[in-house]
Amino acid sequence: MEPVHIVCLKWGDKYPAEYVNRLYRMVSKHLTLPFVFHCLTENTQGLDEAIHVLPLQIEPGLKGWWYKLQLFKDDFYGLSGQVMFLDLDVVILANIDALFQYHPEAFVIIKDLQSGKIYNSSVFKFRLGTQTHIWQRFLADKTRIMARMHGDQDWISECVNDAVLWPSGWVVSFKKECNARAASSYGYLGKFLRSRGWLLPKGEAEPPAGAKIVYFHGKPDPDDVVNGPYDMWKQASWIEEQWRG
Repeated sequence: MEPVHIVCLKWGDKYPAEYVNRLYRMVSKHLTLPFVFHCLTENTQGLDEAIHVLPLQIEPGLKGWWYKLQLFKDDFYGLSGQVMFLDLDVVILANIDALFQYHPEAFVIIKDLQSGKIYNSSVFKFRLGTQTHIWQRFLADKTRIMARMHGDQDWISECVNDAVLWPSGWVVSFKKECNARAASSYGYLGKFLRSRGWLLPKGEAEPPAGAKIVYFHGKPDPDDVVNGPYDMWKQASWIEEQWRG
C-alpha cells in the first residue's frame, strides 16, 4: 500500500522545533495507515530524527505561510500520492485514517468560519501533482498577490472553486466550536482586569463529540491554554495528553 504523506511547515522562529515534534507524535498516535511525516523547513535544529526533512526552497520575497503554496508544484520533492498539510498549532484528538479515506481524489479543506472568506488552510488534503495552477499562477504574479491578500488561504480560495469540505464536526475551531470563550468579555474593563490575572474564565474548553482535529487561528495558541486560561479563553488541559503521543 502506497504510504500517505503528512507535511508541515516550519519557517522562521514563530514556532520552536518542539511544535513539529509534538505534531509528529500526535500523527503517530492517531494514524494507522502507512505514512511519512515531512517537515518543510530551512532549520532542522531540534527536530526528531524520525521526521523527514524537506529543505525549504527559498523564494525571493516569500515568507511565512506563503510557502505552503509550494505543495502545489508540478513536482514536490519527487513525492506522489495523497498528502495532508497540517499547521503546527493543530491538536489531533482521534484517529485520522478517515480523513485520507474521505474523497481520496479530491481537494479537501476547511470552510472558514469568518465572513467574507471561503477556506481555512490549517488542514487540507489533495493528491500531489494536482491543483498545480495554484502555484503556477502565484509564481507568475506573487508580488501583487501578496500585496492584496492576507495569506495563502485567500489565494487558494480564489483559485479553487470545487473543493470538498471536511464533514461537519471532524475538523473544528478552538475559538468557535469548543465552548472556549468566556460568556462575556466585559469590554475594555474585562480585558484590563484579565491582563492582571482577574476575571479569567473558569472551566474547560470542550471539543464537540466526534472531533478529530482542533485548529487554532490567531491567539491563543495551544501553549497559551494548556495550563490555564488565556484572556477570555478557557483552559484546555486535554491538549497535553495529546502532545505526549
